[in-house]
Amino acid sequence: MADEQIASLIIIGDEILRGRVQDANTIYLAKNLEAKGIKIQKVVIIPDEIDIISKEVAEASKKYTIVFTSGGVGPTHDDLTYQGVAKGLGLALKENKILLNKLSLLFPNKPESRRLALVPNPCELIDIASNDSDAGYVLVKARNVFVLPGSPRYFRRAAEAALATLESGGQLYTESLEIELDEFALAEPLETEARRWRDTVTIGSYPQRHGPRPRTRLDFVARCPEALAQAKASVIEALPEEARPGPTVHLRAALDVLEQCYAKYKANEVFLSFNGGKDCTVVLHLVITFARLRGYDPPLCLYVTGDAFPEVDEFVRNTANNYRLKMVRKSGSIKQALAALLEEYPKLAACLLGTRKADPGAQCLESFAPTDPGWPEIMRVSPIIDWNYKQVWDYLLRNNVSYCSLYDEGYTSLGVRETTTRNPLLKHPSEPNKYLPAHTLVDDSTERQGRE
Repeated sequence: MADEQIASLIIIGDEILRGRVQDANTIYLAKNLEAKGIKIQKVVIIPDEIDIISKEVAEASKKYTIVFTSGGVGPTHDDLTYQGVAKGLGLALKENKILLNKLSLLFPNKPESRRLALVPNPCELIDIASNDSDAGYVLVKARNVFVLPGSPRYFRRAAEAALATLESGGQLYTESLEIELDEFALAEPLETEARRWRDTVTIGSYPQRHGPRPRTRLDFVARCPEALAQAKASVIEALPEEARPGPTVHLRAALDVLEQCYAKYKANEVFLSFNGGKDCTVVLHLVITFARLRGYDPPLCLYVTGDAFPEVDEFVRNTANNYRLKMVRKSGSIKQALAALLEEYPKLAACLLGTRKADPGAQCLESFAPTDPGWPEIMRVSPIIDWNYKQVWDYLLRNNVSYCSLYDEGYTSLGVRETTTRNPLLKHPSEPNKYLPAHTLVDDSTERQGRE
């Protein structure tokens, strides 16, 4: 454990502290660091002030093996991060001739870019290549501090470049438990278990539902899978017998959501957004089963056509035939397709989705959530919002549910063809031209590798 890599993120921006902008970089960096086996132990948000930046950088650079800063990098007067980093590390702020030459090529006829060449000296320059939508630029690293831009679009590219230079911290294993108790009832046994396993396993608790039927999710993180399994078993043993999780807690939760949905809306007011992916396939099977038990017709389904894989189109057609579904096809963006559907079927009021909290932008969503401002008004209903990747595949495999064939060819998350590839972690160990099926992926946090 002494050689373990620990990271810190310093977010710099008055606009975040004033509530004008929401931080979107922490979750991206944390997930990608965890996938690389590196823990992020501290995140702090500070204003655009040189002395405050320098103080945080000075402390973090000594305490953590890797430090990232986000924001305050640009050509304007309030972009002060380079100055703060230099001061915090006790380095001079100096015009870097190599960087200046690179900037003059990247930003021709823009003398303001010269300010970007005033960086801590010495420093390392990491080139970030251009892509179809963005020009290239240069990432600056001073000692163990990576200085990243604040815009999420550019932050992500810079973070990828920074992570590519780091050695893996080793595999981090994660598992979850869902317990039908609130945190107050869990506090005492959980504290004892957390102390017992603190050197090998990190245990966290996260409320999922309050009220008469509370539910709490426990997360376990460890570098040793055996220790993780032992800690998980030990926690279960420490719980009251009636609260010990069965294999179907998450399934009951999903069915509860469907019960609430059909209690609030008539069957002809509910539809399913179906894109052929594994998650909405689970929801489709759940709602078909639920509807049959209640004597309802299966819901109308919306399929947004576009740059889909032929295998996805074929699977959607076969699914519609097998379940005798009314599959409405709409082109355009999801927003446009939804508006067109509601114009054609104005009674629709609730949309069933396969959204999970592991999806980008879904971390704060609940099972029921109205659409965002500017979208057609509809209630989004996500029965499997709290399911994890393993639970999705367990359900599909145990219930012999048909799914898109691409999942057996190394794809773990499906999007449009242009931005979706096989997950590199599923390359066959002895046959480099082959890939393992999606359900064999071990680490949930790497599910979207292969998606841009």
